[in-house]
Amino acid sequence: MRMRRNGLVIMAMPLAIGAVALVMIVAVATSPRAEDPRDTTVSLIQLIATPATFDGKRVSLVGYVVLEADHSAVYLSESDARYGIARNALWLDIPAVGESERVRLHQRYVFIEGRFNARRRGHRELFGGTIEQIGRFEPVDARPGPLMPAPH
Repeated sequence: MRMRRNGLVIMAMPLAIGAVALVMIVAVATSPRAEDPRDTTVSLIQLIATPATFDGKRVSLVGYVVLEADHSAVYLSESDARYGIARNALWLDIPAVGESERVRLHQRYVFIEGRFNARRRGHRELFGGTIEQIGRFEPVDARPGPLMPAPH
């Protein structure tokens, strides 16, 4: 751009610089940020329905956990676990846990952070994928008090 003293070109420079800065800010703000679990909080439904979207990514989720000798999985609900509906669950690749830890987490809703693997589908390939490299694995407390009835 040619600089002239008449004001038009000189005033256009800050506008052009501002436009470029705005485009850069928007690009950075909307770009995917890998490896930050806060950015990949998902539901089990999302992982089961669109596994390729999350394959290889770190995720955080809440689900109903079953920890048995040959069965470690996170289910969408307690009913799905009770009836063995593995398609509504993900296999958990966790190291052996002690009995006190198993009792603390077994048949509870649990917050989990780990890496999702869509290609590993657990025991007999029945599950929707596997959560590997689990970091956080903590029980979630129920909401206090009774649930409010739906408004009519």
